[in-house]
Amino acid sequence: WSIVIASGRRRETPRTDVTASGEARGLGLVRGLGYYFLMRYQVVIFDLDGTLRESEPHFMDALRGCLADYGITVDGFEWRLTERWVHRYWAQSPELLQDVAEVGDEGVWTRFICRLMEHAGHMADWEEAEKFAAYVREQYQPRSRVKAGVCETLEALKERVQMGVLSNRMNSFDAELAELGIDGYFDFTVAAGEVGIWKPQPGIFRAALARAGGVSPEEALYVGDNYYADIVGANEAGLDAILLDDRHVFTDVMCTRVERMDEVLLLLDGKRAGSPRHR
Repeated sequence: WSIVIASGRRRETPRTDVTASGEARGLGLVRGLGYYFLMRYQVVIFDLDGTLRESEPHFMDALRGCLADYGITVDGFEWRLTERWVHRYWAQSPELLQDVAEVGDEGVWTRFICRLMEHAGHMADWEEAEKFAAYVREQYQPRSRVKAGVCETLEALKERVQMGVLSNRMNSFDAELAELGIDGYFDFTVAAGEVGIWKPQPGIFRAALARAGGVSPEEALYVGDNYYADIVGANEAGLDAILLDDRHVFTDVMCTRVERMDEVLLLLDGKRAGSPRHR
């Protein structure tokens, strides 16, 4: 499996969007002096939550419904911005690190709810945020399922490259992969909590490469749904990356973006462009 990517000095270029029809819009792969080279990947690493698996209903949809139950309504555009903020918050943002320092791990959920309600236009004190957080926990009872296009993609890749899963989970998620029926596709898994490093820190990606047998960053591709944690982090570690943005949260970011997992195959068949790095 091969992919054409750019090399050289960075310059401003439009992104590449690959649609379900296989059409590429723009030329987001271009990042250089105008020449290209063929690179073969030895390993493809996937994020877990929001990439390989999803919750039904989606957490953000359920959260918006809970806010509506409290009389707090947010229009579609503003909610998309809120969802983008949620991605950034949990990507080891300064706000998250400040909240952990001030209220500890046990209080982060309530502080997150405070901040989220503020983003939704409602100022909440700690007591109100605690009540709303408890309401969300009570109402939100999702089921886990494999995302569309995942099995087809893994099946197509299994004989061609190593594959692994890297997640910001605290503990091992191997049992969950088995429950989803996709554990047999992967050569290794990495839970950030087990190594004490979290995306987007480059060290967690290097730990995954070590699990892959010491593959170099240039021989690795990462696929994830959080631009801040997955794409920025992978690029900083030297990996190419593809953003899975099926909820249209990051339509304006400068990276290679797909809307379905099976569109990744269009990028790996040698006929579609690869991903830029943001350094």
